[in-house]
Amino acid sequence: MNGYQSRQQSRLWMAMLPAIYQIAVPTSAHAQEDGRGDDSNIEVIEVHGAAYRTTGTKSSLRPLEAPMSFEVYDRELLDRRQVDTVNEALRYVPGVTAENRSSVNIFDQYTVRGFETYRNFYDGLPLQYNGLWNLAPQVDAYATESIEILKGPTSVLYGAAPPGGMVNQVAKKPQSDAMTEVRGRAGSNSLYEVALDSTGALSDSVNGRVIALYRDRDGQQQTTKEERRFIAPSITWELGSQTNLELSAYYQDDPSMVPSTPLTSVGTVYSAPYGKLDSDAYAGDANWNQFDRQVLMLGSKLNHQFSDSVEFLQNFRYTDGDAYQRNMYNYGLAADQQTLIRSAYFTDEAIDGYVIDNQISWLVSVGQSEHKLLFGVEYSSLDSKVTYGDTLGQATPGLDLASPNYRLIDAASLPVDFYQQKNDIEQTQLGIYLQDEIRFESLTIVAGARWDKYESTDTAQNNYAGTEYGSVTEIDQDELSARVAAIYTFNNGVAPYVSYSESFEPVSGVDSNTGNAFEPTTASQWEVGLKYQSNSAATTLTLAAFDITKKNVVVNTPDFGKYTQNGEVQSRGIELAWDQQVLENLDFTFNYSYLDAEVTDNPLNTALEGKTPIWVADQTASAWLDYYPMPEVQLSTGVRYVGETQLDAMNTDRVPSYTLWDMAASYDISEQWTVNVSASNLFDKRYVGACFDSNNCWMGAERNVEASISYHF
Repeated sequence: MNGYQSRQQSRLWMAMLPAIYQIAVPTSAHAQEDGRGDDSNIEVIEVHGAAYRTTGTKSSLRPLEAPMSFEVYDRELLDRRQVDTVNEALRYVPGVTAENRSSVNIFDQYTVRGFETYRNFYDGLPLQYNGLWNLAPQVDAYATESIEILKGPTSVLYGAAPPGGMVNQVAKKPQSDAMTEVRGRAGSNSLYEVALDSTGALSDSVNGRVIALYRDRDGQQQTTKEERRFIAPSITWELGSQTNLELSAYYQDDPSMVPSTPLTSVGTVYSAPYGKLDSDAYAGDANWNQFDRQVLMLGSKLNHQFSDSVEFLQNFRYTDGDAYQRNMYNYGLAADQQTLIRSAYFTDEAIDGYVIDNQISWLVSVGQSEHKLLFGVEYSSLDSKVTYGDTLGQATPGLDLASPNYRLIDAASLPVDFYQQKNDIEQTQLGIYLQDEIRFESLTIVAGARWDKYESTDTAQNNYAGTEYGSVTEIDQDELSARVAAIYTFNNGVAPYVSYSESFEPVSGVDSNTGNAFEPTTASQWEVGLKYQSNSAATTLTLAAFDITKKNVVVNTPDFGKYTQNGEVQSRGIELAWDQQVLENLDFTFNYSYLDAEVTDNPLNTALEGKTPIWVADQTASAWLDYYPMPEVQLSTGVRYVGETQLDAMNTDRVPSYTLWDMAASYDISEQWTVNVSASNLFDKRYVGACFDSNNCWMGAERNVEASISYHF
């Protein structure tokens, strides 16, 4: 079935879903949120397994029915734009500033509603990361069925998390119908890729799937390279009429990745004596800089339906990972304003951990209302071992940015043992949560609470120029988070909603004023919004206004001599998303967000009060147009605007805004063959993605053109 037919039929399926849902409960199904509809017969309905839960509520409540900002980006859209990473998938999401460091691919860094995060979820469980170093597991977009974005505090269901929101990658699942895709791709920066996705029934009760990929290309920065290979086998086993078991493995080897090696604002934002640097400028050295990572994840999902109204789900994943990095940072420019003063370092990391989430849900009718109750217990454990070495600038060659030589370093003689550090980190988190999803005619209320206990011990051994010392940092904190939200759907499709939600993040250290250990940083959000979908599903509109306050923020004096915990940051804004079918073969989406984020309290450095945090764009806007001149052809184009961000914490200047054009095209040659072409930053605009301060800036992504051919059988 071609892309146009798929979108037509999925739109009809989405319009019919509320009625079908009443029949299908408690079976969980997920429809594409951006298809198109007509009166054609439904050929394909994609049904997730019984273990599937939407990100927003861990239930089957659809995004348009949920009283919160919650969006789904499906496989069709990811394929059409040839998305490889979460950062790329977030380019057109309102309220998100993505790709601040677009030339860096060892992690996905983005801000949601003004708050920075590096942490993704995969199939409802966190991709385990100690939050302190560099080893953060990533799941390639090719192994992902959809990407779900839940905005606002999420601790009531997921524990410790930044207040802006979260991203959950939903894995591709085994299907009973046989399907195999073989894909080849080539493009800019000497890209070549081969991928396989095959699924089908292995027996009457077992379905299997295997996904594999190899990708190789040059990095954007000179002399850098990216290489990835992964394999992801999985099976679903129907143990009985009421019991299903899913077993999965995901192994990814990234022998060549691009770490974060910043440049200075002079040469990127501002002109240097030699002018401005090109988009491929690099501050590293080919003889030194590298990043090598391997991650293995083993997962299981056990779903048992005790009765028509009671269901149990256990979601488990084990993670083992290693990463070795050699990288550089800088101390700014020499007096000539073109020689970069550098320091070289390495990190050698290993993680070993698991997370398990046990959920039981049951359906209860009370009078004319229906209650879907959810009780869960989640536990996670992560052990990390880290070795760090740094020259602290000793015998580290500087780099002439006007005429760079990227092979100045002799790795064997580099004194990275001048400063050494070893860390042994143990982290655990226990969460117990309860949620009630209440349906009363056209009113839906979601109320929940969660108690978390977080413990961490970080044992460090240090050696500075031959002097040894050490420390032990412990965290033992607990927090109660809550959420209550309501949405009312009128007969005309208009659905106003209101919500209140809370989150927390663990904090280490001691208050200089009181001598007491820090408490968790907490946040709360008020949100009001409006959702609308026409009866034909040709028009979908969502509008949200929010106010997030983050409290108990650790602040310090400018010389870092004192620390206390009474800082506060506030983020307020509006978001608009509009999806419109203009003609039978023409549709568009438009997104806009406005954000006002500021430090509202910092008693140890009052000069920061009223300042806007870094990484945060004040406005973003985007539009995407799809046109089907014939059923087997799709032509698309998009434009995205990212507003100004701050150069540093003191807001001494701003990083300029930028506007980029993208395009995509697909052609179904036959039922088996499909060709896709995509281009991002079509006109190859040079821009700066973001800055942390005047010595740490990152260039934006240059033009990238890719073509793929897929064979389905």
